[in-house]
Amino acid sequence: MAYFNKIGLLYLNDDQSKFLVCEKNNFTSDFIMPGGQVDDGENDEECLVREIKEELDVDMDKTSLIFIKDYVDVAAGDPTKDVSIKLYEGKIIGEPKPSAEIIKFHWVGKDDLSHPRLSPIIKNKILPDLIAKNMLK
Repeated sequence: MAYFNKIGLLYLNDDQSKFLVCEKNNFTSDFIMPGGQVDDGENDEECLVREIKEELDVDMDKTSLIFIKDYVDVAAGDPTKDVSIKLYEGKIIGEPKPSAEIIKFHWVGKDDLSHPRLSPIIKNKILPDLIAKNMLK
């Protein structure tokens, strides 16, 4: 099966009960993690800084980035492909605002596991893992 790699940001709200997901204006109506694909010559950190600026219109606190895990599941909007997301927890500087790529943001928590618009990787892998690791209050 074809697949692609992505770097994702886990951005938790102040009480650490929910994390930010994006509703993009392109290939899928599923909620996805903020982030994107690494460009030639970039490392993971540089990719996240660029993607978060593009998608959320805020800067990253690069010193806050902590690698969580690499997740793999069916890609949002294309069941013929898999996506691998290297997920980093991190903090942003400022209030996120939708950009040209993003319709709006949503906050997802433990009670949203059955939400119909979660992408497969969030529903099947990321959210259950965050719950199991007690990363969501």
